[in-house]
Amino acid sequence: MNEDDIYRSSSQYRYWSFTPEALASLRSSTNSAAAARVRAAIKRSRNKTTEQQNGNGAPNGTAKGRTNGHEAESDVDCLTVEEEAKLVQFYCTLCLQMSDSFDFPVPMNVKATAVQFIKRFYLTNSPMTYHPKQIMPAALFLATKTENYYVPLAKYAKGIRKTSEADILAPEFLITQALRFTFDVRHPHRALKGVLMELTGLAAGDTGMLLPGNNQEFASSSSALRNAIASLPRPSKDIPTAIDARLARAYDVAKNTLAGAALLTDAYFLYTPAQIGLAALRSADRVLTDWYLGTKFAGATLATTSSSNDAATSGPKFIDPPAALSKLLATLDALAQLLGAYRSGGEAREECVRIDRKLYRCRNPEKVDLVGLNRAVKREGKSSAGAEGGEGVTESAAKRRKLEREKREDDDVFGGDLKR
Repeated sequence: MNEDDIYRSSSQYRYWSFTPEALASLRSSTNSAAAARVRAAIKRSRNKTTEQQNGNGAPNGTAKGRTNGHEAESDVDCLTVEEEAKLVQFYCTLCLQMSDSFDFPVPMNVKATAVQFIKRFYLTNSPMTYHPKQIMPAALFLATKTENYYVPLAKYAKGIRKTSEADILAPEFLITQALRFTFDVRHPHRALKGVLMELTGLAAGDTGMLLPGNNQEFASSSSALRNAIASLPRPSKDIPTAIDARLARAYDVAKNTLAGAALLTDAYFLYTPAQIGLAALRSADRVLTDWYLGTKFAGATLATTSSSNDAATSGPKFIDPPAALSKLLATLDALAQLLGAYRSGGEAREECVRIDRKLYRCRNPEKVDLVGLNRAVKREGKSSAGAEGGEGVTESAAKRRKLEREKREDDDVFGGDLKR
């Protein structure tokens, strides 16, 4: 079994890998289902308010347009799929920022896992149902547990302003349901480190890292290999001349890409960790990465000169590359476009503030109090759906379950639980 087979057996590949079309379809269906449920919930809330007002002797009907801060059902302007995606990306960015605000260090693997938990959660749930502000701290705390980085709940909650321990725990089961109880997240950081280790060995002249039967000129001796990698063109003045400094610079730039654009785009859903790691390194130093790839494919030969003046793509090109290498290069080019399209900063923040204001008018009023809903689940045995596919168990069903539970306790030979 090779590395590809191992990855294909992982839950990340089986449940959280998509084609662009499948990913867009899933988000569209989630948005449509959430919008319908929001409008129905607002209608129920409006009818309930009307009944209460009539019971108190108030005039029939309610004010046109709004009910308790929400729009009337027919006037609800729900979020679009694009607006939901921008809002989720914004709160994923806030999650990374919040991770750095604690008085204890949060490792990169915990941050990255938390962001992916949030992104996976909102594939089958909408911000109109569960606000990202409530999900974000719970996802980060869950990531500390799944990544075996122990942080006491009291200490964690104390580090977040206006947040209680109950606020952290309330959405946890919702998140685990939406994650389908799959907590394994494969990150590209290990792949990047592996490539750096191989490049370091090649720079030291270790010909054992080359493919058996490699007939390129630099494969003849250690000195030829060292000279080959040291004499690679520098497409940018920012790239150091010394090979050790060049490797360190490429690794740092790639690592920053993995901590930013790779996390906050759809890269994890569309590509494998190894592809993401290679694309990040290639965006940092294309010439170095292409030379490295050439050592992994029999018959891959780089031209000695470049015809491109573009600093981002200049450097030697492959001459009649093998089909597998051509396919990999096309994948890395597409991934580079995705990472390069990531937008952050003040403009993105202003847009998300607008979306957040719009969200205030189209939130599901029945899902606002997650702490209260969590208490109801524990007290009455209600089941809250982890996705947009259901509204939970009715009150009569909850009572029936409670009676059945009490009957089982009465029939228990050891009796029920001791009451305190």
